[in-house]
Amino acid sequence: MLNRRRWIMIVLLVAVTVLIHARAIGFGFCVCDDQHQIVHNTTLNWHAAPGYFVKDVWNFKDPQYRNYYRPLFLVWLLVNFKALALHAAWWHVTSLLLHAAVVVQVYLLALRLLRNDWLAAVSAWLFAAHPAHVESVVWLSGVTEPLVAVFFLGSLLTYLRWRESGKTTALAACGALTLLALLCKEPALAGPVLIASYEWLFPRAENSAARLKGVAQAAWLPLAAVAVYFVLRVNAVRHVVAPSNPALPVLWSAPGLLLKFLGMLCWPSGLAFYHADRILTAPSLVGFWLPLAVLVALAGLVWRMGDRMIAFCALGLVLPLLPVLMGVLTFPHDDIVHDRYTYLSSIFLALLAGYVLGRLPLGNRTVLNRPAVVMLPLAPICLLAALTAVQVEWWQSGLSLFTRAVDVAPENIRARNLLANEYFKAGAVDRALSLYARTLELDPNKWETNFSAGVTLASVGQLAQAEALLRRSTEEDPTMALGFAQLADVLRAEGKNGEAQQVLQQGLLSADGQKEMLRERLGK
Repeated sequence: MLNRRRWIMIVLLVAVTVLIHARAIGFGFCVCDDQHQIVHNTTLNWHAAPGYFVKDVWNFKDPQYRNYYRPLFLVWLLVNFKALALHAAWWHVTSLLLHAAVVVQVYLLALRLLRNDWLAAVSAWLFAAHPAHVESVVWLSGVTEPLVAVFFLGSLLTYLRWRESGKTTALAACGALTLLALLCKEPALAGPVLIASYEWLFPRAENSAARLKGVAQAAWLPLAAVAVYFVLRVNAVRHVVAPSNPALPVLWSAPGLLLKFLGMLCWPSGLAFYHADRILTAPSLVGFWLPLAVLVALAGLVWRMGDRMIAFCALGLVLPLLPVLMGVLTFPHDDIVHDRYTYLSSIFLALLAGYVLGRLPLGNRTVLNRPAVVMLPLAPICLLAALTAVQVEWWQSGLSLFTRAVDVAPENIRARNLLANEYFKAGAVDRALSLYARTLELDPNKWETNFSAGVTLASVGQLAQAEALLRRSTEEDPTMALGFAQLADVLRAEGKNGEAQQVLQQGLLSADGQKEMLRERLGK
């Protein structure tokens, strides 16, 4: 029951959450995905909405993606577009309010699990202030994380209500919310497993047969939701997406990546839109064996402690990250780590922190004449809030966002190219070309670098150099129609019309998607 004191805490949580991120309300649409998914998305209309449930989220732009099935994310974009048009400030408000709603749900979940008002508040404050959430809150295309969390937490809360009341309607709501969460993003697959785990760890009857029966009763509707989801997903993603990364290197990379995500949650420094982590080519000591040993040691520690709530929170930390690790099979090589991937896991870190605080032998000890249990969390919460406010500033423009990314991951080619693109758009062509040149020294075979550098050189009339780089881009990735189109434009500017026609014909044969632009150029 929500008494007056709890309502006051909810109001404070919402107010402070909004205040920490409020600077973002003055930002525009980000250069990363927002322009494609919101500003230039021609499918944001009611007539197209049924198609969201039978197509990949990127189908409107390029059917070759066919890997991201998130129809409720598109519904969220549609509702916002119809209500707010392209007023970016209001889009930021709705995203921020959605995150605030998740903060309130974390508080409600902590109240049920920790059964202590102050410890529940500590968990909610830690979640609200955590800097790893900025990417999910300030980046409008990153709203998938709070969106999935609203339904994910709703399913856990209705499950707990069912445990207390035994009402079938509560369990039915749990199954429905599980399906809605899955239609937002894949990490919601952790929900049914967590429900089954909680039922096993905190059984209503201790004998094994009754335990298994309780697990089956609690999990069958959420698992049915998973089955429905997979039917819908297979129908939408009609062919198996070929992995772009071999399975063994991804497996070798998994322990290090998992430890990286957990480290980002526990020590949130070095956050940025891009990171330096790459897929391993072999199971090295530092990249594979050491992280694996640390993870095994942590798992052993949790097992040895024998504390059921700690075990549940540990599962909540890890399980939502497993779909991300699976996704690395198809992620670009230099784009495998993002802060937003930790959003659901951070819920359970906050719960764990509140629970551990309540277990500390503080007794009647005081700090500054206040109870120690009240004062101890204040400093880390304030520090996290300050770090969050600082990180929000990085998102005010593409230039500041990618400058930060290059500072954190100076050898990440994608980050360097995006920063150079921002210099180019800002009119700092010399800085852009200088950055492209240094990036080509790191990796001379990257399609994006050759293409972008070629386009930049063409814009300042250096056509011969532009031609050489654009030719290399078509050789490095002959599936990209843009490379052939830009190369043809440069050839025509050089008076090589015959060669331009040949390039366009070659592009039509090898490009995967966006062939219409090549046909248009052939018709000129």
